Amino acid sequence: MKMIKQFISIFAFAAVAMTHADVAEKYVAPTKQNHPSHEHRGFYFSTSAGISYLSSEANSYNFSCPSGTGRTRADGRYEYLQYCGENNRLDNFDAFGFPLFDIRFGGAIGNLVAVYTSFNIGLFNGDGRLRKQDYDVKRFIVDDVWDRDDKTLVGGMDQKYDVYGFYVSLGLGFTVYPFRDPASPLNGFYAGIIGGIDASLARLDAYADDFCGLMGIFTRYEIGKDWWVSDTWSVGVGFSLTKSVYENVNEGDDSDHYVIGLFFRLTRG
Repeated sequence: MKMIKQFISIFAFAAVAMTHADVAEKYVAPTKQNHPSHEHRGFYFSTSAGISYLSSEANSYNFSCPSGTGRTRADGRYEYLQYCGENNRLDNFDAFGFPLFDIRFGGAIGNLVAVYTSFNIGLFNGDGRLRKQDYDVKRFIVDDVWDRDDKTLVGGMDQKYDVYGFYVSLGLGFTVYPFRDPASPLNGFYAGIIGGIDASLARLDAYADDFCGLMGIFTRYEIGKDWWVSDTWSVGVGFSLTKSVYENVNEGDDSDHYVIGLFFRLTRG
């Protein structure tokens, strides 16, 4: 009887030991979860370099009448003569540039969208044009109604220069990755939009005088394709179009500015 009790005790101990061993074998200590493979989540960083084409044009118009005289004509009508000045100026700059750099910091959400701050700068060299026309204008007003303008060209210039310049922008943007299936051939396709402030300045090669400077608000549209080269890094190519809007100083002023870019980029996240 004593041997039976000992056998039962040994068997129970062995069963408990085997149970604990099985639980220990199945238990895996929790580890810190890494960035999901081939997904846009968490910290987002992207940098790119490429080539670009910039076109910048500013048309300035000013018309003023600082003085005038009046008289009564022989026919009894009152004629007022204004002495005016008219000034027209065209600043134009067209160039290809390399390199065009861009750097972005932000965050990616849900493997779908990345939100970031973007800084962009490019160097350009190309052709500039400065055209000016100055007129003396005699404006005739009869009985408070405009009658005619007599214009005389008193000065002007139309010159082309070799110029260099730079373009810089700072803005906020987001990029959408609509195709999230890693097996899809469209995985990595993206489309984005950025908005912010920008400026461009072109200077004469010979005299380093300010030639054409503009500052305003820009909107940039871009599309492209990335290819994963590791779990979190990708390389890609893209195309961008930047359009800017500037405040006019005078009522007749007009300006137009755009940048077309083709770039290669490296992205994390």
